[in-house]
Amino acid sequence: MIKEISNFVESIDSEYFTSNLNPTLGLHIMLQLNDDGEVIGDSYISYIFKQDGTSVTMDNEGNEIPIECNENFAKLEYYSDRVGDKLNKILDLPAKKIHSCSPYVLWFKKSMLDNTLESMENYFNKASSYVDDKKERIKQISKYSEENLINRIKDDKNYYKIKDVEYIKVYFNVSIDLIVLAHKNYLMDRLFLKNKYNKVIDVEFMGLSSFLNDDNDGKLFLKHQTSDYLVNNRITQAQAINLYKFEKLLKSKTRKLPNPLPIFIEKEELNNEVVRLFGREGVEKFHDIIKQMFENKYKDLTNYYLLNWSNTQNGIEINDIDYVSSFQYKIEGMNVKNVMNLNNVHDITIKNIFQFEFEIINKIFDLKFIDYFGELESKNFNKKTITFQNLLSYRKNFYDFIYKSKREAITGLIFYKIVISEILDEIKRNDNFKYADGIKEKLNILFSINIFFDKTNKNFGGINMASQIPEFQKMMRNLFANENYHLENDTDYAFASGQLIYNIIKESKSSNKSHALLEPFINKSDPKLFHKSILLSINQYKHAFEWYGDYGKGRFEKLASEILGYTCSTNIKDLLPIILAGYFSQSMIFEPKEKTNKGE
Repeated sequence: MIKEISNFVESIDSEYFTSNLNPTLGLHIMLQLNDDGEVIGDSYISYIFKQDGTSVTMDNEGNEIPIECNENFAKLEYYSDRVGDKLNKILDLPAKKIHSCSPYVLWFKKSMLDNTLESMENYFNKASSYVDDKKERIKQISKYSEENLINRIKDDKNYYKIKDVEYIKVYFNVSIDLIVLAHKNYLMDRLFLKNKYNKVIDVEFMGLSSFLNDDNDGKLFLKHQTSDYLVNNRITQAQAINLYKFEKLLKSKTRKLPNPLPIFIEKEELNNEVVRLFGREGVEKFHDIIKQMFENKYKDLTNYYLLNWSNTQNGIEINDIDYVSSFQYKIEGMNVKNVMNLNNVHDITIKNIFQFEFEIINKIFDLKFIDYFGELESKNFNKKTITFQNLLSYRKNFYDFIYKSKREAITGLIFYKIVISEILDEIKRNDNFKYADGIKEKLNILFSINIFFDKTNKNFGGINMASQIPEFQKMMRNLFANENYHLENDTDYAFASGQLIYNIIKESKSSNKSHALLEPFINKSDPKLFHKSILLSINQYKHAFEWYGDYGKGRFEKLASEILGYTCSTNIKDLLPIILAGYFSQSMIFEPKEKTNKGE
């Protein structure tokens, strides 16, 4: 993939790497030079840069005064930065007091100011090798730095405002081309991991990449013990520089790339479009970038790598990288029906993969968004331990399904296991019998789109629940309207049982009535034990069923007698979705008689 990253970087306009960057916190100083390379005495000017990128200076009373800065310090910083997060690639070794890498730039922390003098000569000797510039100019810069700079900084009232850990960054005003050239030559000298792996191959100077790479030198158990070569993945200097630039893009505090990032193979136009939309059009989300590309002229989103990363205290951490042969943006045949009859809820058609993420996945877990790769802590999920466990186990499946079009990542069994466990957990945590919208919403999802993942509806015993629930309700009407009509099979029994249990709990005199009272019934697997729990509950609350209103009178008795008189042979766990459908759908006991009498 190194080749693809390198090509991606080369396709980006050079100005993009430094556009919209803010200078880092600390004191930034600019010094002008005359034609002979000498520092102009009164040209010293300094700025304190804040977190938001604004610049200030201190007045004589010690107050911060906003000051306009016309220098592009952020660009100068970009072309003066060292390789890597550690200090093993700087020029001032072994002292490690000066952290820049150019003869026109000096970086050091405030705490090191008094100690930098002893490093100056060594630093400028090494830095000057990276440019073919007037040696006299560099001598003058070095002389001024050694003889005058430290005292001049100490005379600056801005110096006393910054913290000891913050940087003082000094720039001698030369052409940006010279600074860029010095930086390029520094990179070519220092980018490879270790000099011992450098080698000329076919007249090309090559070495081992330092980008997210180590040689495991000194780690005996991680090294190849039988190979007859040190490394087999050397890259060119040009590729190494491109990897460095890519790393800078990933690390940039001013976000430069979408995350996740698609890197199209041999499709420069598509890569340019990604960068254009994100960096110049302000389209920040991967979802919106892909949507715009797909809905405009770029229909063929194929043949690319997808990279997801995090910037941590220890540097870049690659969360996931994978090849995507084809991105499937559109979704066909996914409809969510309001089968549980929620108020003010309409049927919806899921048309694309990101709509599926926002309107299905996030609702299943009751989250605004899913953190696919971050560290999950159970304490952040309150009492939702099932959600925590499901995300730990399956969030990568959803990421692969959504972002990499791996349709096999979510099977029918996985989908059912997740959604039914979330429903059962919400039932367990319910503390208000009058509220079940969250449960019903998840049942709508389960019953409607199970068939998308489970083509034969094996999870429901071959039944299409979205279309079968109206049939179950019709069966209930017939049951109430016709005294000679009886339950005919185990699925009818399961739906009718759910209806009966709902009304048992509804009419109970429990002081803490909630849907959690459903748990003792559905925890049973043996149909005989399930049957017995219903009987015991009827006996416990029978006084509440003596009068059931104009619509309910006689219906409860008919329903109870049908349930208690039926012998079920199916494991209750296999009937669980149907029992839940009966329990949470409209109670047919209280349906107006004129509709029930029609048996519709």
